[in-house]
Amino acid sequence: MARLRFGDFQREVVLRQRQISYNELTPRAVLGPDGEPLPHHPDHIRPRGVDVYRLLAPYLSVRFIAQVRAVVPLAVYLVLFQLLVLRQDISEETVIVGGLLAVILGLMLFMEGLHLGLMPFAEAIGNRLPQRQRLPVVLGVAFILGIGATFAEPAIGALQAAGSIVDPARAPYLYALLNQWSGLLVLMVGIGVGIATVLGTVRFIYGWGLKPLIYLVLVPTLGMTVYFMTHEDLQHVLGLAWDCGAVTSGPITVPLVLSLGIGIAAAAGKNQSSLSGFGIVTRASLFPIVIVMMLAL
Repeated sequence: MARLRFGDFQREVVLRQRQISYNELTPRAVLGPDGEPLPHHPDHIRPRGVDVYRLLAPYLSVRFIAQVRAVVPLAVYLVLFQLLVLRQDISEETVIVGGLLAVILGLMLFMEGLHLGLMPFAEAIGNRLPQRQRLPVVLGVAFILGIGATFAEPAIGALQAAGSIVDPARAPYLYALLNQWSGLLVLMVGIGVGIATVLGTVRFIYGWGLKPLIYLVLVPTLGMTVYFMTHEDLQHVLGLAWDCGAVTSGPITVPLVLSLGIGIAAAAGKNQSSLSGFGIVTRASLFPIVIVMMLAL
């Protein structure tokens, strides 16, 4: 009897399916003078308006409304705060409403892309790669995936954009890291995420505990933080290092790394479960902090 992963089963049963007979999709055969069936050239599909509505209505009713519930309360709170607390009129209402609508539509499409594309893709790699490749290949794929997810993270771009407002006279090291060394900074943050992903993969395969690995990273992180706090020139870089740890828990890195960890944990053996795949995001946030401080030194 074949064994089916619960994640694969859950992904299939949540889909709304309707079985259609093959005979309903194929026309009746037309025979020629010699008794052989003539080739059939089907017409192009021309969906009606009601067909388009039936295809899009379930998607819009769930995804769109979910993003409306997430964005509209925050927008209402900001509007009330500006009107009642700051006592300022809201200018360019049309532009703001259009921007909120763009945010809702963008989040809807983005979340759908994560659920249908990135997360199943990463989970499938994590579940099947350890069964077909040796450990060095698995670790190499996990390392490259961590770096690639960091470069694709939108929060990294926002962090780089903030470098233009830094005063080089007050914070020269911070200005240099965010401007002249911005590319290397992103690469080092990606290397930190890649190392965290590799350690998480090794933990899943060998069944290591989570606490020792967290302490292994947390102790040097706190030690270097104290060192930076005692040096005036490096104090500004300390905030950047911790911010780099925060941006790695963004909407790209978390689904990819977490799905990869869950897939590898599910394939690690009979003593492992997919629940062991959680916890890798914590290390993905701590390692970039240490590496950015090392880069500043």
